[in-house]
Amino acid sequence: MARLILILGLLLVGVNNANATWSIIIIDPKTKEIGIAGASCTFSVYGIGGIVPGKGAVVVQAMSNKQARNKGLQMVLADASPEEILNAIKDPSFDPEEQQYAVVCLNKIYQPQTYTGTNTTTEKGTVTSSGISIQGNTLSNKEMLNQILKVALKAQRKGLPVQEVLMLALEAGAAYGGDKRCGDRKASSAFLTVAKENDDPQHPFLNLIINQTDETSNAVKTLRKKFDHWKATN
Repeated sequence: MARLILILGLLLVGVNNANATWSIIIIDPKTKEIGIAGASCTFSVYGIGGIVPGKGAVVVQAMSNKQARNKGLQMVLADASPEEILNAIKDPSFDPEEQQYAVVCLNKIYQPQTYTGTNTTTEKGTVTSSGISIQGNTLSNKEMLNQILKVALKAQRKGLPVQEVLMLALEAGAAYGGDKRCGDRKASSAFLTVAKENDDPQHPFLNLIINQTDETSNAVKTLRKKFDHWKATN
């Protein structure tokens, strides 16, 4: 129970309702590292999902619902399958038609589960592969999801660590259009989180957050600078 409280406490640091644009969950079955990254044209996109170290991750975006996130994390902790988790958080009490869901678990690494509600903002969609789920709404174009996946798979084939794959995937999303509300800016907030198998949920291996600080900065580029600084000092 204490572990669950810590996980939910970490999750609730984020915003309650984030109109998230594009996000990525990646699980490495060899290292059991789990990562989430996302970007949006909102003040803060951090908090759209959570990681249960060594078990899995859940993203609930669009009109992000913290109760659905918490329910999903509880079920990840209990080793429920992605299918069971998705079915549970699609309960009408969570307003699933306003949400976009993604669930990836180590116990079913080959079966990411996603759902995009009918009332979420276009352009929208999801693409998945083994241990990877990419989802977006309010996109400049739907093709960017396929381009993000191509970049992520190429990075994995090169043997890059989860955090590098996530950073490249976020940059691919920005390069292929980003959030249509942001125009050439692409995104005003972004984050990148990676947890190792035995991490304390409140202190994951890597947790970089960029909230909107002005009206012009591209948050993905700002995150890259922060990421490169982290690499240089760790």
